[in-house]
Amino acid sequence: MRGRRWAVVVVRDGATAARRLHVSERRLALSLVAILLVGTTGLIGLGRWTVRRSVPEKVASLEQELDSLRAENARIALLAARLAELETSYGRLREVMGGELEPSARDILLPDIRTDGKTVSGRPVGRAGPTVWPLVEAGFITRTFGDTVPGEGVHVGLDIAVPVGSYVRSTGTGVVSEAGEDREYGWFVRVEHEGGLTALYAHNSWTFVLAGDSVEAGEVIALSGNTGRSTAPHLHLEIERDGVSVDPLPFVAGRL
Repeated sequence: MRGRRWAVVVVRDGATAARRLHVSERRLALSLVAILLVGTTGLIGLGRWTVRRSVPEKVASLEQELDSLRAENARIALLAARLAELETSYGRLREVMGGELEPSARDILLPDIRTDGKTVSGRPVGRAGPTVWPLVEAGFITRTFGDTVPGEGVHVGLDIAVPVGSYVRSTGTGVVSEAGEDREYGWFVRVEHEGGLTALYAHNSWTFVLAGDSVEAGEVIALSGNTGRSTAPHLHLEIERDGVSVDPLPFVAGRL
């Protein structure tokens, strides 16, 4: 029995005559199968090409993320080593300087060890005004009281450049009125003295005292840092008299 045939009519655009092509059912089926095979093969090839192209991009992204994590781990390791070094130095200094000392220009008085996590053992101290340089080392004064800074206004304190982790000491005997963290000042300590005077120590990396603690002149109350609104490691010292900012330098310059 002769198979069925299909007729395909082809008319050229603008022509009046039509051309008829006769195709057997078997040939038409084979043509359709061939078209499907070619299309499927093309899709598979396109998929493989897309996968091959995306794999290197993913690998590069993962390598970048891994490098970033390694760098972060290295920074954490350095910070941990620095903290361990500071803790060791702190312990040795406490062993060497365990007694009550009269403050001098270079004395380092460390705070008492806390036993309850809240207060230090009290020492009967007065509230003598600021007279001692606020650092164990001299440092380098970068900004003084009254300096004008574009976009910031008048500078109301004293900026002293020192490495992170330098000992910050109270400029006089008094009582800590505030100690904590602030967006502007970073980690800070504020000490009240006699005569309506207060001293603020800002941008620290660590603080050793809490509100209500008594401190002596020359006692270490913090470690200098670069916290808060700060562009480089330094100590920012402010002194106020009855709530009005005054120049700190005349108070402390004589006890470098």
